[in-house]
Amino acid sequence: MTDVTDQPVATGIASLARAPLGRRTVMSRMAALPVASVVAGSGMVGFATPAAAAGIDPRLNAQNLRFAISGGRILDGYFATPRGKTNLDVVVVLHGKNGLDAAAEETARRYAQAGYFAVAPDLGKNFAGLDHESQVAEMVKVAPKLKRLPHSNGNVRVVSAA
Repeated sequence: MTDVTDQPVATGIASLARAPLGRRTVMSRMAALPVASVVAGSGMVGFATPAAAAGIDPRLNAQNLRFAISGGRILDGYFATPRGKTNLDVVVVLHGKNGLDAAAEETARRYAQAGYFAVAPDLGKNFAGLDHESQVAEMVKVAPKLKRLPHSNGNVRVVSAA
């Protein structure tokens, strides 16, 4: 695993949000985004304590929620923030093909420990009937709308839990 200083820094998802993009283009660009710099155990955060890994961390607000985005669209997922912090970058943590699982939730908690507003959307619930690549593409389109989350500073990044 590499240190966080070796990871590329993404300033947002503007390059992914431009239309029209095919699924292969989206997936290839997703691979270029910073992936799991916190999960890799960077010097900035380190590994989570056993309590944090279990989802019980008094420093965090973390729970499954529903968030109204716009036009009646609801985003279901796992939301984690550092307790008492505002003006946070939003990190969208995309889960693998097995759905929103403990690994994705743990990744979201670790980003929250690092000072981010972490959102791990349940792609299967939010984009039912689509294959995983299409669900990812749809989430990338929706991600900029998360700028309006409470305590967000308007910056949104997309990372992978895998």
